[in-house]
Amino acid sequence: MRTIVVGIGNPVLRDDSVGIRVAQHFEGLVDTEILMTTDFKVLDKLLGYERAIIIDGVRLGQEPGTVLEFDVDDVFFTYTFSGTHNLSLPTTLKIGYELFGDEMPREIRIIAVEVEDVTTFGTECTPAVEAAIPEAVERVKRYLENGDGAG
Repeated sequence: MRTIVVGIGNPVLRDDSVGIRVAQHFEGLVDTEILMTTDFKVLDKLLGYERAIIIDGVRLGQEPGTVLEFDVDDVFFTYTFSGTHNLSLPTTLKIGYELFGDEMPREIRIIAVEVEDVTTFGTECTPAVEAAIPEAVERVKRYLENGDGAG
């Protein structure tokens, strides 16, 4: 199954870099893209793939460093994302399915890490988010291997 891993974030805004930092573990192993936005560039990268794994920092009211997983239906109907980007990931994906239908991946898994500080310039994540990176990497690995994230 043709798969892409997409890490989203800003490498110089502390916890906002978490999606990028997790995705970098997969460069050279699977098609990997690093993006600094959740706008239509995301759609451009996803088109033509059967499966996508998107990693991003989120603000959903959890403890900083909490790693969460969503499929596309969860994102559309269950959760209200409060991301760190102008156009939310759920909105972008919904537009993608409406405009491009069959060209969009059949499966999209989102690995999200609850962030703490996305406004301070710096290349290091806060301790709680830094500590969550290995768990997020493992979840991506499991999904790549098993297709369902189950261990």
